[in-house]
Amino acid sequence: MLNRILTAFAAVLIVIGLTVPGTSAAADVPGLRVGTIGYNAHGPDVADNRNAEFVDVVNDSTAGVSVVGLLIQDSWARGNNRTSRCNTTTLAAGALPVTDGQPADVLPAGHTLRVFMGSGTASVDGTVHKVFRNMDSRCGLNGHHLNNGPGGNRWAPWDTVWITLGGNSESRSYNFTRGYTA
Repeated sequence: MLNRILTAFAAVLIVIGLTVPGTSAAADVPGLRVGTIGYNAHGPDVADNRNAEFVDVVNDSTAGVSVVGLLIQDSWARGNNRTSRCNTTTLAAGALPVTDGQPADVLPAGHTLRVFMGSGTASVDGTVHKVFRNMDSRCGLNGHHLNNGPGGNRWAPWDTVWITLGGNSESRSYNFTRGYTA
C-alpha cells in the first residue's frame, strides 16, 4: 500500500514539474529555435563539401531578435565546455548579413540564419541569412563536425546541436538515419 501511495505521489510531482512554467533546467532562447540540421555530406567528408553541414536557427517569433553573441555548439563542444574554435560558432557584431533598411545584427521575424561549416560569402537569399564558418579542417574530420555518434550507447541521440543566447540555451538532438538532414 505504501508503495502505491509513493508511486502516485511521484507521478503527481512529475506532472507538476512538466506542466508548471519555468521548471525546466534551461530556458529556451526567446524567439529562436534550432531548425534544419545538415549533418551528412554526400560522399566522403572532404574540405570541399563542408557546406553540406549547416545549422538553421529560425526566428519563429513576431519580432526581430538580436543575434549578437549567439553561440552554436554540437554535443562534443558543449560537453567539453568549448566556446570557440572547433565545433562552435559565435556570431560577432556585424556578422549577420542584412538587406538595405534592415537593422544590423537583427534576425527578422520569420527569417532563418543558416550557418555553414565551410567557406563562402555571407549573403541574404529571401528569408535565409547565410553565414559561413570556414571551420578549421583540423576540427572533426576535414572540418566536418556534426554527426559525432552516440559513443557506447547505441540508443542515445547521434548528436545534438545547442544554441545559447544571453544565458538561455536550447537544443535539438537527432539520429543518423543514412540521410543528410534532420
